[in-house]
Amino acid sequence: MVKKCVFYRIAFVFLCLIAKHGFALNLNEAYDLALRNDPTYLSAIKDYQAGLQNEQIGESALLPKLSASYTKNTNQTTQIGQQVAGGPTVTTNSKYPSDYAYLQFTQPIFSLEALARWRQGKAQAVLSETKFMYQTEDLLIRVLQAYVELLYGIDQLDYQTAERDAFQEQFRANTKLRKFGEATRTDVLESQSALGVSEVKVLEARDAIQTSKMKLAGILGIPAKDINQLAKLSPQFKVVNPYEKTFEEWQQLAIDNNTELKAAKNTIEITKQDYKRIDAGRYPVLNLVGMTSTQDSNTVTSINQTYNQNYIGVQLSLNLYSGGEVSARARQASAMHEKSLADYDSIKAKVMTELQKQYDALSSGQQKVAALTNATQSGELLVKAMAQSVRNGERTNVDVLLAQKNLFNTRKDLAQAKYNYLLAYLKLRQQGGMIDLIDFQKIATYFK
Repeated sequence: MVKKCVFYRIAFVFLCLIAKHGFALNLNEAYDLALRNDPTYLSAIKDYQAGLQNEQIGESALLPKLSASYTKNTNQTTQIGQQVAGGPTVTTNSKYPSDYAYLQFTQPIFSLEALARWRQGKAQAVLSETKFMYQTEDLLIRVLQAYVELLYGIDQLDYQTAERDAFQEQFRANTKLRKFGEATRTDVLESQSALGVSEVKVLEARDAIQTSKMKLAGILGIPAKDINQLAKLSPQFKVVNPYEKTFEEWQQLAIDNNTELKAAKNTIEITKQDYKRIDAGRYPVLNLVGMTSTQDSNTVTSINQTYNQNYIGVQLSLNLYSGGEVSARARQASAMHEKSLADYDSIKAKVMTELQKQYDALSSGQQKVAALTNATQSGELLVKAMAQSVRNGERTNVDVLLAQKNLFNTRKDLAQAKYNYLLAYLKLRQQGGMIDLIDFQKIATYFK
């Protein structure tokens, strides 16, 4: 019992600390939060659910229709007339109830419009599914992009802080040397000016971090103040093989699987069936119809009389003239269909351009990461050498700080190269229509 109380107290303190100081996030946790809270994704879910109903709506055009009606009235009539010619006028008042009910059945036998509506509804449902797939893929990209953007902002702040500290130390050293006549007033003013600029850059870096926090928080659905720590890139960074497929193979994958191109193809089919639906107004419609009805005292001449009627037959209808509306709407729909064909070509060109961009970024990114890794290692050795020179009296602390500033800058560039490399990997697979959650989880292992 005592152990249980202690456990609850520890848990309570832990929750209080989370509420007060926020919590650390890794990439997988960020994605889980986004799945539950991202407004764009939640909107896409509802749009998908609504769009799926188009298939049933279109199919209903081919299915039978049943309609029923029941009317019950209380009637009052006044009849004015003469019993015999030249005789007195007689007024007769009647008050009676009446009932009328019917059940009508209609089944299309031949209707080009109904057939086009059915095909259009299927295409609209597939379009909704494709759009939802795109939003699901896009969520992976947006989470990673917002996550690394915040991490890069933190890297930028570290670099600007190191630069400010270096300029601050330089300003102090020049001020001190000025007292002993070993530095000029110009040296002091230049270092003071550089310090002021670097302090402004630190403030800008902090503002950029806050903006990035707001962006990430908007996707995750949590307050920005709660994002205090993020899992950072692991020092062990292994590049993926950018040459697993040739660019021509990626092109074919994109043509077959890219969700934007699939949506454009569905739009082409939708506009095609919309044209057929409108153009069907120039053709006859044949329906099987049937009705059963009953009426009691439905007219003045049938008071206290009941009629039951049943019939079944075919109904042929043809629109002979509508003032040119059908032809005009058909031309309008045809133009929209041709527009969808042009839009497909435009989207295809955009996808191919983005595919080439990400393929090149992945290929060159490997070289950038390798080069900046070597530069970082050299910078670390230089800082150590500068520190040793200070101890030997050959260098000053300013030299060490400047070397550290350059090292921070190289580390920042290296981190950015790694972020861009991971984004290029994910975006390449998205453009090729090959992205899935496993790819995102693979990227998440790079952050510890």
